[in-house]
Amino acid sequence: MIAGLFIEPPVDKETPDSESQVGGLFIQFKDGVSESEVKSILQNYNMTRNYRMEYNTNHTDERYYIMVDKDNWSDIRDELVEMKEEKKDWTISSPHVIRKGDYYVLSVSEQATRNRKFLAILTKYNAEVKRFVWCNIRFLYSDGPLTYWIPREDAIRIKNELEQNENIYTVQFDYLFPPDDNTT
Repeated sequence: MIAGLFIEPPVDKETPDSESQVGGLFIQFKDGVSESEVKSILQNYNMTRNYRMEYNTNHTDERYYIMVDKDNWSDIRDELVEMKEEKKDWTISSPHVIRKGDYYVLSVSEQATRNRKFLAILTKYNAEVKRFVWCNIRFLYSDGPLTYWIPREDAIRIKNELEQNENIYTVQFDYLFPPDDNTT
């Protein structure tokens, strides 16, 4: 009985934390980027693993955006806030406004793209509605088509590198979670 006190319990060192498993990426490209351009861009980055890419897949509310130069940003933002007070909320809630060089990128609703008053505001500031190109990346096993994952640390590095590209606005992670097992 005393011998059992000196035995350490087994520790699972092989299975990483499920929250650190990134099974894919959702990449938001600027309007007009073609599938061949996306493939060319991605080939320039070390993705650490083979992947499958689906072009122009949008499973979010973030389909449309406006790009406003930094000199007009405060004015156009103020006008959009005024419209929000009139119960015309034309912007999409997103984690942040994207800054690319001297421009701000703001997601807008599909409803806004058809609203005359909204379009008049854009015309006033020489801005136009554009459409995001979303691509879905799924990581693969080295020897087959089954989906797999990369460590979160690698995903963060890839995200930071990709977001430096002028054609990419954001990169979001697609995490893997283990299936619920109610038997344990």
